[in-house]
Amino acid sequence: MSSHDGTTKLPSITRRQAALGALATALAGGAAFRSTSVLAQATNLQWGSSSIGSTGYVIMEGLANTVNRHTDLQNASMATSGGAENMQLFAEGVIQLGQTTATDWKPAAEGQDPYPQPIEVHQMFAYTLFNCTPMVRADSDIQTLDDLRGRRCMPSPAGSSTAVMWQVLFEAAGILPDISWTYGSWRETYDALMAGSVDCIPSLLTNGRPAPILSELVATRQVRMLPVPQETVAKAQALNPGISLGRIPAGAVAGIDEEVMAASFAGVLAAAPSLDPEIGYQVVKAIYDNVEEVKALGVQFQDIDLNFAVDYLVGGFAVNKGAARYFKEKGVWKDSLIEAA
Repeated sequence: MSSHDGTTKLPSITRRQAALGALATALAGGAAFRSTSVLAQATNLQWGSSSIGSTGYVIMEGLANTVNRHTDLQNASMATSGGAENMQLFAEGVIQLGQTTATDWKPAAEGQDPYPQPIEVHQMFAYTLFNCTPMVRADSDIQTLDDLRGRRCMPSPAGSSTAVMWQVLFEAAGILPDISWTYGSWRETYDALMAGSVDCIPSLLTNGRPAPILSELVATRQVRMLPVPQETVAKAQALNPGISLGRIPAGAVAGIDEEVMAASFAGVLAAAPSLDPEIGYQVVKAIYDNVEEVKALGVQFQDIDLNFAVDYLVGGFAVNKGAARYFKEKGVWKDSLIEAA
């Protein structure tokens, strides 16, 4: 996932690009993914996060350090470009844990663009909800999703979790062929709306809490979020089960005085399929046995909660057996979820 705070991506990603290039080459030649069976007994865990300073980066750093404090496991978090790259790094065997977003799972599992082949990962827990619903300037004549036909929409970088969600959402709304798309960084996206060079961009909140770049925008320019009909969300969920509705409370964003139900997706910690269930259990236990300590790390951690962890997992995708064991012990496991074999 691209930065969800409008921060600039790491300027030096040569090593990761090389790793992904090697993976693509191997897949093109029909090679199997690198065996990661050794990782089953590993106590040194590499976490993939997101771009430096972003919400995902901060959360992964905090969670990895929490596990370090409460277990004998050694955890390190590395900056990446987010969920899509992390999925590839799982396939390459570079990381054992990492942030993803709920909309990443179906494309990765099916080998849809941008993934060259299907990728298997397991879920650990959901840690927050990103509200990235369509947003326009308050003085715009656009009132509904249908009014976006023929308009210029900028859903952040191409291939980002938000761009993936918008493609599905607009397909469900029946307007996808009529949209004029443009892409850019979160900073470029927000500057474009400010300048009036695009008509619609995503909101940027973490479970109703605005990101700094959104607060910066509304300090000088009033905005309005477009209503997302429940039936449109239901159609979108049939296409990608990672899409959900999230509540943005009245007053959370300056100038928006009514509660908004926003198109959203969860942040989901993923694990390599080879991760030993006992290690998975220790990771989850370290975090959820110390919830108040984790929440004290900052506003980004306020969704660290046992029920939230399970409620926002992506239906149809396996959960690490150790994580499932912990949730069963705590009485929050849902029979509709799939426990990894």
